Amino acid sequence: MLRNSVSFSSKVLTSSNPNSKSTFLFPGISTTYYGIERSLSHSQFYSTTATSSSSSSPDSLKLGFPKLDPVRSSGFASSAAAIDASPLAAASVSRARDVVDLARHYGRCYWELSKARLSMLVVATSGTGYVIGSGNAIDYVGLCCTCAGTMMVAASANSLNQVFEINNDAKMKRTRQRPLPSGRITVPHAVSWASSVGAAGTALLACEANMLAAGLAASNLFLYAFVYTPLKQIHPVNTWVGAVVGAIPPLLGWVAASGQVTLNGMILPAALYFWQIPHFMALAYLCRDDYAAGGFRMFSLADASGRRTALVALRNCLYLIPLGYLAYDCESLSLEIVHA
Repeated sequence: MLRNSVSFSSKVLTSSNPNSKSTFLFPGISTTYYGIERSLSHSQFYSTTATSSSSSSPDSLKLGFPKLDPVRSSGFASSAAAIDASPLAAASVSRARDVVDLARHYGRCYWELSKARLSMLVVATSGTGYVIGSGNAIDYVGLCCTCAGTMMVAASANSLNQVFEINNDAKMKRTRQRPLPSGRITVPHAVSWASSVGAAGTALLACEANMLAAGLAASNLFLYAFVYTPLKQIHPVNTWVGAVVGAIPPLLGWVAASGQVTLNGMILPAALYFWQIPHFMALAYLCRDDYAAGGFRMFSLADASGRRTALVALRNCLYLIPLGYLAYDCESLSLEIVHA
């Protein structure tokens, strides 16, 4: 009886809409009414067919599909809302992923522009100068602020160095993958980064240490970016100027702790100055072909055999020996003054 009712109902629906696409299939099969596709369960199928056969509503026969009850229609509405919300969630996840990727990209660029590992060595020498200059009592907050300010100023100097040498770096195998030659960051962006971090580091040293330390930091930034960097393409004396730049951070730390420049405070910078020359000479000789391709005037370019370069390195190593005795005498003198 019920199956006959189903068969009769389907015939009536189909015959009343000859141009429609409506088809009635078995329960659980997807059914299409005027381009609307949904799946019917057994209970939905029999309830709708029973309603369509017993209902006298002309709309049901006219439209070709049974009228849904309010409870079932609200269920369909909630499902549609859930489906509509899923693209929004996917868009939010995609947007968040883009933000993370962008932050990671620029973070990597800033790291390379700053030559972070080299800057950390500069910070280590500055921190050492601060500890030695503090004497018996170390202000750890001041030490942290001095190291942070030194790090920011060093990052600024290294970034400006790469801005000025972008064309030279593009010609060298060792540097062509840096952020500026590779096009990963623009020159105005790099200049903005260098200016902001340099100003912030100098201001931090001025506020938390003293004006003398801030002045040394600003002077070293100028000396490295605007004297040493262009001099590399003009004359081999750039190596000795660069050694002065590397010797200032321990003096900066000493001044930040003690507030003055003394003979004891000059010993560690002098040792670092003489130590840098052999390092620079060895690097310049090993990479002399790369430096020549980049247009840099290094001392080793006119020394194919490497003998003169080795003699310069050896001579500066020997200078460290009397400097060590001088440091010992100054320390002994300081202890005598303290005990007296």
